[in-house]
Amino acid sequence: MAGTDSDRSTGHAEVRPQAGVVRSAPQTQGPLADFDTQLMLQVAAGSREAGSLLIKRNGQQIARYLGRLVRDPNAVEDLSHDVFLQALSHADQFRPTAKVSTWLYRIATNTALNYLKQSSRRRAQATPVDRPLEVTDPKESGPERRVTQDELRQHVSRAILNLPINQRVALTLFQYEEFPYEQIASVLDVSVEAVRCLLNRARVTLRRELRAFE
Repeated sequence: MAGTDSDRSTGHAEVRPQAGVVRSAPQTQGPLADFDTQLMLQVAAGSREAGSLLIKRNGQQIARYLGRLVRDPNAVEDLSHDVFLQALSHADQFRPTAKVSTWLYRIATNTALNYLKQSSRRRAQATPVDRPLEVTDPKESGPERRVTQDELRQHVSRAILNLPINQRVALTLFQYEEFPYEQIASVLDVSVEAVRCLLNRARVTLRRELRAFE
């Protein structure tokens, strides 16, 4: 796993990295870790520069992911800031045996879940996903068909929004972030078999919704 139980915390402690030159990151065992891992280790050692670069490299994709879950564009910037504040302030809990992306997505998922629990009103004002599931028949075209496709995409977007939250998270990570089952399981802190069940249930629900739309 990417960290201990405390990495699920929603604390908002101020990040106070020490100023000055970048200190050497702790040495990892085995093969050289990827660049984001090295940055995270340097953050734990007190480097502001490494923290800024880590945000620059991962900020946009985390923001997109949060946007697909909370569907409130006005909240995404604040939530993204909160995610990286937590990640950097708890950098000493990160273990290089896990991917930094798993660590970040796990924090982002918990941040989104907390937001949804605390703000049902904003959830009701949700907007459609920015990249709906592909349901187009490439053999059909024309203005009338395009209208039908738009309606169907909106229907699929609403169906995804109405999925139970764990199913929505699993489907988003699989469909849009292209995470393997093992990484989804790590983000959600469940078994791989549980991920399969979540995805199967989500697909059954979406197929039922699409049949009702026909």
